[in-house]
Amino acid sequence: MDKQNFRVLTPAEFDFLETRKWNGVYNQETREKLCAIIEKLNHKKKNCSRAEKKLFRIFNKANFGILLEKNTETRETITHNGKVQVSGNFEGQIIAQAVLIEKTATVAANIAAEVVMCKGKVFGDIRATHKIKITKDAEIKGDIHSPSFIIEKGAVFDGRCSMPNIKQSRFLCLPGDAVRKTG
Repeated sequence: MDKQNFRVLTPAEFDFLETRKWNGVYNQETREKLCAIIEKLNHKKKNCSRAEKKLFRIFNKANFGILLEKNTETRETITHNGKVQVSGNFEGQIIAQAVLIEKTATVAANIAAEVVMCKGKVFGDIRATHKIKITKDAEIKGDIHSPSFIIEKGAVFDGRCSMPNIKQSRFLCLPGDAVRKTG
């Protein structure tokens, strides 16, 4: 791409946005930078080059997921209509479309989502409207509520499990747009 054809973005901003996914999972700093670039394109969309307009169409309705990085400690309530990936230590509550607890994560929270995959440690209840999967090295201490529950050999689960036969919509209703509350 000829970098001199940009009318709104710098070459660095264009490259930064072009190398990301509209539904990717990013830390707070990256999400803020992405949103700022998209907002810049939105304010000056009449002046955009063809390449910039194409990127804007891709990212205009982006739903960036939340990444809580390894070696971090976070204490808050997260309500997000996309993905949440926890790699560090987290305490609070998570309500999202999909939640991934990485091997490096320790979570002390209740979790509600459509789909939950746990590879790390969770101390709290998990509710999923579609499926919960617990991998072989995971440790769960809390109750599980989901119509589909997969637990691999070697995982530790201490709690109660209920598996209702849900015939309703599989989608978890979240209020409004993506909201992130800190506390």
